[in-house]
Amino acid sequence: EFKMNSVSEQKVHIISSTAVKPSSPTPHRLRTLNLSLLDQLFATPLAHTLLFYADPLHGRSSGGGSESLSGRMRASLSETLTDFYPLAGRLTSSARIDCNDEGAYWVEARADLRLADVLARPDGTLLSQFLPSSHPETSHLAAMGCLLAVQITTFSCGGVAVATCGSHKLMDASSMAFFLRSWSARSAGRLAGGRPPPPRFLGDSLVRAKELPFMLSDYACMESCATRRFVFDGSKISALKAEAVRSAKSGESTRFTRVELVLALIVRCALAASRSVTGSSHHPTLLRQMVNLRNRMSPALRDNDVGNLAFGINIPYENGESTFRELVSNIRKEMISFTKGAESSGSDSGELFSIACGSIGKAGDFFSKWKEESRFYRCSSLCGFRFYEVDFGSGTPAWVTCLSGMKNFVYMVDAKSGGGIEAWVTLDGRDMAVFERDEELLAYATPNPSVAHRVMHASRF
Repeated sequence: EFKMNSVSEQKVHIISSTAVKPSSPTPHRLRTLNLSLLDQLFATPLAHTLLFYADPLHGRSSGGGSESLSGRMRASLSETLTDFYPLAGRLTSSARIDCNDEGAYWVEARADLRLADVLARPDGTLLSQFLPSSHPETSHLAAMGCLLAVQITTFSCGGVAVATCGSHKLMDASSMAFFLRSWSARSAGRLAGGRPPPPRFLGDSLVRAKELPFMLSDYACMESCATRRFVFDGSKISALKAEAVRSAKSGESTRFTRVELVLALIVRCALAASRSVTGSSHHPTLLRQMVNLRNRMSPALRDNDVGNLAFGINIPYENGESTFRELVSNIRKEMISFTKGAESSGSDSGELFSIACGSIGKAGDFFSKWKEESRFYRCSSLCGFRFYEVDFGSGTPAWVTCLSGMKNFVYMVDAKSGGGIEAWVTLDGRDMAVFERDEELLAYATPNPSVAHRVMHASRF
C-alpha cells in the first residue's frame, strides 16, 4: 500500500492567482484559430506535467530566493505567450479558439513540507495538490475554456514544483514539451542560439474539423480505483526485450520499443488480475495506445509544429490472447500498420480523416459486440519528449512525472536516467490488489521506489 496516512491533509496552499496575458497584443488577423479533427475528438479536461526542482538558487548569488525565480518565470511566460498566443485565448467550441488575450491562469502556492518528503515516497494524492486544476478555486478552468494553467509551488527547503495544465484540444505531449523549452529558454535568458524556433500552429491545415455523431470520452468513473507507480529500469526493459525477441514467431517484427514492451507486460498482468477477481477465463479486450503522428507522416512534421497530433490506435484482443508474447506482437503489428497508413496519406486530409474514423469505428464495433464482457485499457506516454531538458535558469529537473487520472489507464514518462520508464497505473481497486503482487510484473518493475536517493546529489539538494 503506497498511500501516506497524512495525505488527506492539505499540504499545498495557494498564495495568489491571476491571469498572465501576452506582453504584446495578438494581431487581429490571428484572433481565431480553427482546430483540426484530431483536436475536436479530444475532451476538454487539461493534461498536465509536473517538474520538480531542487533549491533553485543554491550556491548562487542572484538573491531573492524562489520569489525572484517565480517573478522571472511569470514575466517570461507573458513574453512567451506572445508567440504562443492561442494559449492565452479561450475555447469557444469543440473546434475553435478565440485568441482574445484573456490570459493563461497563474497560481503561486507554498507547500508545508520539503521536496525530499515528496521524492522519498511519491504519492498520487499528494502530488495532485501541486496541480492548478485540483483546487476548488481553479477546478472550473477547463469548463470555462481556459487553455493553460500554471502552478508554481515553493517548498520549505527552497525547492520548486512547476505544474503545467494544458488543453489537449490544442497541445499534445510534444507541443507541451516544446512550449516548456521555449518558456524556460526565455526565463533563463537563452535568447540567442539556444532558443527554440517560434511555434507554427497547425490548426485545421492538416484535416478540418467535421460534424461528428460521436466524441471520444476517456474519462471513466474513478470510483473504487487505485493508482500505483512502478519503475522499470533500463536493464530490466532490455531483459524484457530479449524475452520478446526470443519468443517471437518467425517473420514477426522484433523492433519493439520500450513503451510497447512495458505496456504489454502491464496489460498482461492487469488481465490476469481481472480474471482472478471475476473468475472468468476470457475477457475480450481493447487497448488504445496514443501515438505521435509527427514522425509517422510524410513529410515528417517538426517539433515546433504545435497542435494535437496524438492519435489513439485501437488494438483488439478478442480471442483470449493473454501471453506477453501475443500482446507485444499485436501492439507492434498494429503500430506498423498504422504508421504505413499515416505515411501513405501524406498530408491528404481525406486519408487522415478516413484513418481516424476507421480506428474509432473499430472501437465502436468491438464494444457493440462484447458490451459488458469487454475490458478497455488505455496508455499515454510522455517518453522521448525531453522534459528533463527544461531549465528555467536554475538547473534541470530533479524529477519529472505525471499522474494517471482514469480507470484502466497507464501513463508513462521517462525515468531520470538509464533508459528506464516510470509508469503510473490506475485499475479497479480489487484488480490492483492482485496486480501489484504479480510475480512476473515484479520481476521487471520496482513498486514506487524513492526518487530522492537517485537525484539528491546530482541536483545539489
